[in-house]
Order: sequence, then structure tokens, then C-alpha cells
Amino acid sequence: MSPLRVVVARGDPMERGRTLGYELADLIRQSLEFYWRYLVRRGVHAGELAGLLSPYLQAAERELPDLVELISGMAEAAGVSFWELFAINAFEELEPLLEPGGGLGEVTGAGGEGCSTVTVSGPGYTLLGHNEQWMAGDQGNVAVVIELPDDGPALVSPTIVCCLPAVGMNEYRVAQGIQSLVARDDGVGIPRVLVSRHALVSSSPADALRRATLPGRAGGYGHSFAFGTGSAMSIETSATRFAVVGVPGCHTNHYTDPELAERAPPPSPGSIARLNRLRALVDERAPATPAALGEILADHGGGGPQTICQHGTGEPADEASAIMFSMICDLDLGRIWVAPGSPCVTPYEEVDLSGVV
Repeated sequence: MSPLRVVVARGDPMERGRTLGYELADLIRQSLEFYWRYLVRRGVHAGELAGLLSPYLQAAERELPDLVELISGMAEAAGVSFWELFAINAFEELEPLLEPGGGLGEVTGAGGEGCSTVTVSGPGYTLLGHNEQWMAGDQGNVAVVIELPDDGPALVSPTIVCCLPAVGMNEYRVAQGIQSLVARDDGVGIPRVLVSRHALVSSSPADALRRATLPGRAGGYGHSFAFGTGSAMSIETSATRFAVVGVPGCHTNHYTDPELAERAPPPSPGSIARLNRLRALVDERAPATPAALGEILADHGGGGPQTICQHGTGEPADEASAIMFSMICDLDLGRIWVAPGSPCVTPYEEVDLSGVV
């Protein structure tokens, strides 16, 4: 049996959410068990989530009510608390509040050390590859979501099951990879994951820029886009600023735009090591096929504190940084492959995109 679980969700946001919650209930509950271990270690109890996250929910309801409805449907059908599920979709906003000295609008050094994305293009090919790097305790709680909305573009996305889809490809043959970032203007606003889901249905470069820079966001991401027209771009955002690079390239978990970098904590050695290794391998190998790009995403070289295919070590072990899944999108052909685990040991499987692209 294939380890890749694929769920097709149709209808309005509530209907799609209910389908996802029902089909993925076992994994959602398993995932939440890990997050509760994480929260209890930091002295957080269930009754505190609403107080901590109400301002973020209010911002999301104002700007992206359909996505809040999607989360509501997931929670209802999975039989879990809405606030618990919303907390995972606002985890990058919640995490700094739990650190010593953390607070709204403050950067404490938290915020995630996750994800590497690379885009490459040339005659006859445009590819986007992405490694989803997150805490090891959530390994295995992954599925591929295919959304076929009543109103809006279809999409396919590998995702950690408690989270809304953030990376993948849509029916316009626009693909997105996401990298976590933090900056000093982080504050109350729309949670990053909801902004990334909003940007995942972009129809063009101009639409991608508009969606990724949605006003009122709580913080920023690195958005890496590739388009079926043969182009690629990256958009670095903070809560209030953004910068655009309109060419293919590599991105990890720090700002490369000088002005944004000045407003952020220093890059971590792990993020720098992954970015340097990605760039070196792309320059050396000039990958032009999904298989060649997959070899780069499975790389353990470079000698840095983190590798592209990261197998985290540390204590507690379930909070170590590790690969949740790896994804490769071929924009020219409208195809996507997903490895539901570390790509060095987990085979990529092609996802059937009938009705999507």
C-alpha cells in the first residue's frame, strides 16, 4: 500500500473542511497529541489558547473568512477543538509568545527553522522543488490535499494534516514553496499559514505579488513561485514590507534582501548552510529534470550544521528539525511528485492531477 494518503475535497469551504477533517481525523488527532506535548512543556493549557490567539483570529476573519471556515469544518469533522486546530495554523505566531521574554511584536529568535525551496528553468522545463522541514514529532502526519472548490481554482498540496495547504500547484500551473521567516515588525495580524494558502491559488505573477503581500499579515514568509509560462520569482515579506526577485533561485530561512535583513535577526548557521549548498549544487549540476532536482533535495553534503535533507538531532527529540515531505512540481507538464518523508529514503510518488490542471 502506498504511504501517500491523498484526499479530494469538493464544494464550499465548510464542505471541503469537513471532508478533510473526516478523512484525516486519525492523523489530525495524532498530530495534536504532539503539539500538546510541546505546549505543556511550556506551561500552556487548553483554556489559554483563545486568550492568546483571539486577536489573530479576528484579523483572519476580517480578511480571509473562507479559510477560517475551512478550519472550522476540519475541526468539526475530526472531532477536535477549533482553537487547537487554529493554534497549529497560527503556530508561528504563537511560538514567540511562549518563549522567555516573548511578546506581541517582539522577536525572540523563535519562529521556525524550516523549509528549503529551489526553482530552476530553461528551454522546455520549469521546476520547483521544496523540502518541508519542521519538528520531528509531526513526522508521518502528512497527506496530499486536492481541493476542487465550487468557486475558485483547483489545487494540489502536500501538507502537515493540521495545517491548511501552503505549498503545491494550482490549475493555472502556478506552484509555490514557502520558507519561514521572522522580522522585528512581526505582530498581531493574519497568521502566516493563512496568507500562504491565500497565495497558493495565484493565477499570475501579478496576482502572486498581490496575494503574498496581503495587508494586515502578522509576519512574513519567503514565497517561491514558478509559473507554467516558464518564469519564476521569489517574494520575501515581513509584516509590513516586501522585496521581489524576479528570477529562479534558492531560498531557505533568512532574508536575502539587504533592507529586510536589517530588520530581522541574524541568519542561523543552518539556514546559511542549506542555502549555500543549494546554490552550489544548482550551479554545478544545472538540474533540468525532476529526477535531477530530487537528487539535490536528498543531499546530505556541505559540511554545515544543517543539510538540505535534514535529519534532526537534539533534545527533546520530537522538537528536532527534520523533513516532513519533499515535493517537485513540473510546471511545463503540469505534474507533481511527493515523497511523504525524507527524500533520501522515501520514494517520490506522482500524484494524479485529473481535474486539477
